Amino acid sequence: MPGRPCHMMLWIVVFWLLLASATSQARAEVYRHTDARGNVVWSDRPGGTRAEIRAPRVLSPSRASDKSMATPVASTRFTPYQRVFFKPRSAPVTLEQARRGIPLRLETVPRLRSGDQVQLIIDGKRHQSALFSHVLMAMGLAAGRHELVAEILDSTGTVRQQSRVMTLEVLPTSEAGALTP
Repeated sequence: MPGRPCHMMLWIVVFWLLLASATSQARAEVYRHTDARGNVVWSDRPGGTRAEIRAPRVLSPSRASDKSMATPVASTRFTPYQRVFFKPRSAPVTLEQARRGIPLRLETVPRLRSGDQVQLIIDGKRHQSALFSHVLMAMGLAAGRHELVAEILDSTGTVRQQSRVMTLEVLPTSEAGALTP
């Protein structure tokens, strides 16, 4: 494998440069003072209390992580989930709750597999980046009805499966609301 030694050498050089940079920055003098508004200000210029900052601890990667970094992840065949659905909400959703954020529980059968991620789509637009989680957050929604869909992405970032559309009604006041799966 002709590219591997050069690639490994590059990582070693980058590691040593980062280590040297961290060591030189650790020796720099840092001063702390409070400005007229009461904000704490950190600076490399004298004029306050000299602060001791410890150098960051640099951990060397284990043998297992070295191997995984050197070997590209092979694309595996996606196996569809038997069920993908939002767990129905029992409480109404007010405008204030929608602005702060509404946690949505996604159920998958079987459980979400390693390498797969979920992203939230609201009213046809991606609302949340893909992540490995069963809880999604709908934030900043306006009053009215919204259509929510969860998309499951494989390890390559390709959408492989979707939940059924769930309608979420955000009420303008604290009135009772409806959530329809």
